[in-house]
Amino acid sequence: MSNYSQSPIGAAPSSNLPPLRPVFGLSLEQLFERDGSAVPMVVYQCIQAVDLYGLEVEGIYRLSGTSSHIAKIKAMFDNDASKVDFRNPENFFQDVNSVAGLLKQFFRDLPDPLLTAEHYAGFIEAAKNDDDTVRRDSLHAIINSLPDPNYATLRALTLHLNRVQENSSVNRMNASNLAIVFGPTLMGANTGPNIQDAGWQVRVIDTILQNTYQIFDED
Repeated sequence: MSNYSQSPIGAAPSSNLPPLRPVFGLSLEQLFERDGSAVPMVVYQCIQAVDLYGLEVEGIYRLSGTSSHIAKIKAMFDNDASKVDFRNPENFFQDVNSVAGLLKQFFRDLPDPLLTAEHYAGFIEAAKNDDDTVRRDSLHAIINSLPDPNYATLRALTLHLNRVQENSSVNRMNASNLAIVFGPTLMGANTGPNIQDAGWQVRVIDTILQNTYQIFDED
């Protein structure tokens, strides 16, 4: 039995040991093939924690968590995600902002962004349409063509972020504010040729969030 399996929840393995079952930096397709879940466990657990403990936290997803907490809970997922249970807030140091930060890091670390490099130009072009209905329907069509793990993960995240924005009178995170945070996170960093697209990236995510139930089924 490894030392890690004997450690209490929250204890990170030695940082110089390689992860046992890495999660961060792998593609959604790799995680799906290995773990059999279209929505990665780290995404499911982080969403669950924020749903339970973060919907009324002002600035959720905008505020940074504690870097040491993020590193420790990242190590927990990278060694055995199946043993992580965020229904108990002690397992993430009662620091829901760090859970939110970890979820953003997972998406930033994907080798191909959640919305994919392949469809990047299509998403940006759709965002430039000023007709709200045409823009929504154009984005919807592209979303429907995403690979299955990307579609399932985007759906889970969007339904979750819709629950966040439904509490925006308390948490101050409406669709527009969430889109500013998640635009580059889900579409790729605003560097190189993407830097001029920052506003359009935000518009893509904002449009998706404004039309959650027109794009995705609720159940």
